[in-house]
Order: sequence, then C-alpha cells, then structure tokens
Amino acid sequence: MLILPLPAKPDWRRPPWVTLLLIAVCCIIYFGLQFDDDARRVSAFEFYHEAGLDKLELPLYLKYLEKTGQHDLATELNKDFATTWPRAVMALQADRDFRHQLTAGQVIAPDSLTYDKWHADRSHFEALYKQIFTERFALRPAAPEPVGVFMHMFMHGSVDHLLGNMAILFIVGYTVEMALGAGLFLAFYLLSGLGAAIPDLLGTSPPYMLSLGASGAIAGVMAMFVVLYGTRKIRFFYWVLVYFSTITAPALLVLPIWLLKEALMRTLEPKDHVNYMAHFAGLLTGAALVAVYRWQRGWQSADKVVQDDQAQRDDVQRKQAAQWLSKLEFERAARAYAALTDARSNDVELVGDFYRAAKLQPDAALRFKAASRVIALTADGRTALLPDSADAWLWILKQRQPMPKLSLPQWLRLAACWLDGGHATSCEPLLQMLVKRAADQPALPALLYRTGLVFREQGETTRAKACWRLLIQHYPRAEEVKWAMADAAFKA
Repeated sequence: MLILPLPAKPDWRRPPWVTLLLIAVCCIIYFGLQFDDDARRVSAFEFYHEAGLDKLELPLYLKYLEKTGQHDLATELNKDFATTWPRAVMALQADRDFRHQLTAGQVIAPDSLTYDKWHADRSHFEALYKQIFTERFALRPAAPEPVGVFMHMFMHGSVDHLLGNMAILFIVGYTVEMALGAGLFLAFYLLSGLGAAIPDLLGTSPPYMLSLGASGAIAGVMAMFVVLYGTRKIRFFYWVLVYFSTITAPALLVLPIWLLKEALMRTLEPKDHVNYMAHFAGLLTGAALVAVYRWQRGWQSADKVVQDDQAQRDDVQRKQAAQWLSKLEFERAARAYAALTDARSNDVELVGDFYRAAKLQPDAALRFKAASRVIALTADGRTALLPDSADAWLWILKQRQPMPKLSLPQWLRLAACWLDGGHATSCEPLLQMLVKRAADQPALPALLYRTGLVFREQGETTRAKACWRLLIQHYPRAEEVKWAMADAAFKA
C-alpha cells in the first residue's frame, strides 16, 4: 500500500535548495562511491575463499561465539558457509573483540607454521574489504560508530532504492522546505534520520546487519508535511494492490495510517530487508518535531501553509465572482472582487477584474474603491492597468469624487505612464491640477510638452495648443517652450 500527498507546483523563483542538495548528495554518494561496491565485495570474498581464510578463520570464529554464549548466532552462521558472500565473514569483520584477538595473535599463534601466510593473506583481504564503501560507512547497529549513524541516511542499496527515495523526497520535501525555511528543514531532516536509527540502536541486530538509506529521514519529512497541514484537507494519491486513485482528506488523518502500515509490515514480514521500524521511528520523529514547532507558534501552522490555505479559499471566491459576472450579477461580482483585493491589493489581474466589474454596477462607492486601486497600481508602474486607470481618472473627475491618496511623485509617474500609453485626455486635467498645486516640479514642463505632442499626433491640434499655451504661461524660460513655439501645429 502506498499513500502520498499530491505535489504542488514548485515555485522556481525560490528553489528548494536544501531538498535539491540532499538529492544531489545521495546521488553523488551512491553513483560516485557506492556504485562499484558489489564488484569490490565479490573481489574481496573470492580472495577470502581462494586464500583458504574461510576454512581457517570461520571455524575458529564459530568456536569463539559458542564460548562467549552466542549460540543462536553461531547456529545461524554455521548454515551460511556455502553462500557467495557468507554472513559469517561480515559478522567476523564487525566483531571488534574477535578481530582484536585475531590481530593480536591470540587466535592463530605467531609461532604456528601457517601464521606467516595467513597474516599476509589476512592483510590483503583487509585492504580489499576496506575498499567496500558501504561496509565502512553504513550503520552497523551491533557496533555503531558516529560516522555510520550520520552517513547511513545518505546511502542506498540499489538504483531502485535510490530513485524511489529521491522521488518521494522531492514530492514532499520542497513543500515542507518552503513552509519551514531551509535551515529548519535541514535540521529536522537530519534529526528525523537520527530518530529513525533509534530502533536499530536499541535492538539486538546481528553483527553482519547493516542499515542504510534515506527512507527513515524521508518518512520524517512525510510526517512533517501532514502535521504542518493538520486538519486541512489535502489530496493524496493511494495505491492498494492493483487499484489506485486519489482522495481528499484531512492531512493529519494519514499519519496513523502510515504508522499502522509500517508496524503491520514489520509484523507480517519480520525477515524482509526493508527496515520498517526505521520508517516508523522516522514518522514519529518528524511528527514530534513539527508538533513542537507548532506548539511554539501557539499551534499555528507555518506561514506558507496558511498562505496556501488562503490562496485556495481565494481561488474558490474568485471562481464564484467570475460566475456572477457571467450571469450579469455585476454588483455581487464586484463585492466579491473587492473582498479579494482587500488582502491582495497588489494583484494586477485581480484589481483589473474588480474595476471592470465595478464599472457595470450602480454603487458609486464601490466603483470609487476599484478606481482608486487601479490608479494606485498604475502609479507604481503596473502598466497593464493603463487603460483602466485612465478611464477611472476621467470617471472620478466627472463624478466629482475625492482625489485618490497618492504622493506627488506617484502623480507625476502616473502622468508619464498615461502619456506612454497615448492617454493624453486623462493626463491633461491631471497636469492642470498639478500646475495649480505644485508648479515648482521640474518634470511638469516636459510633461506638458509631451501631452501637446500626443494630442497633435492624434489630430487634436486645438488641445495640443492649449497644453503648450499652459506651458508658455507658467514656464516661459523652459527649453520645451522653444520646441513648442517652433512646432508647425502651434504656428497654424
């Protein structure tokens, strides 16, 4: 059974660098350092067998296990001698006490006839065995080392193992990283990987057993996802036997299902090579970490999750407004757009929809609100709203509505934008107002001259002359006066 949250579209303007880095590290370790381990292992074990070390050392090791009371392990390993890679050799290599006695000459006496050949062969085998990256750096629960506890969460047993883990990490990881932030996400990822190792470290694994893979840490990331979203409904993909589909359910509801699945698989498949208890512990660790994170925030979720939630509600409201618009219910549509723009006043498309709906309904206050917003955005350089803002300004003047609250630089920028778009009719009354209220602005002569040019190009010579006369009257020493007076349209 497989249950995964369906991925959202990544925002590549803010790439999930930590998720991508973790994927890159796992791929580099596997393809760069682990990929040839099978060949190295074959070479090492073939030499071990050909040199006769198996016939000399393994019986002595089994006697050592019986002597130290490890009867069950001795019985298990005694059945394994004939395999290509006998676990007895791996157990021997991992048994620090026996290897210490072996290398100290306490098992094979230095004065024996076979000692010199054995010692040379053993040294060569040790050199071959040390080349097996996985054996050196994977987690060995029976004899853990700090490097193995850390490194095992970046190692994998096969290409399929790697690709499956990395696909799930990307699907879930970038969403959690965007919610928590890169630093906290990395810390929680590593802590989940360490937490996933706890069952192995507390258990009684045989010395030949290795644990490796990012699955435990990734299980932690999956738990982080569902705890972050809490009771919010999320779409999940599920696959049971030959049937697969999607379901929308409260995110947190999936966590106990995941935990139950891992516990059940561990019970039903106790000898499976999949480390289900690592998955179980990783899920618990990731869930606990994000639960503490939310507790510190007064049980509020991450800002990114809240924003996604708001965006989903806004999308529903926006579709509703569009439906009202299509049914010619303009006032209801305009009010819906007004509510949306209260929270997203910088959304150019949304504000444009608001103004176009407000134009078609009778409430002047609602239309003034929309007009003010398109004018403010245009004044900030959002040129997509140029026609709407020019129309909105003329309506405000005609209806004698209050002036939108803009700064003087914004008014000047607005005038320039309108001229760029050829809206001289809207620009002319604005410039007349500015000449009366802020005549000392250095940009006004050029704007007046440009307005006259636009009128002239549109065939409105009389209005062009009016602008240039205003220019001559208020700014007689401006360079633009010479240009205007030299224009053939002005002389006509």
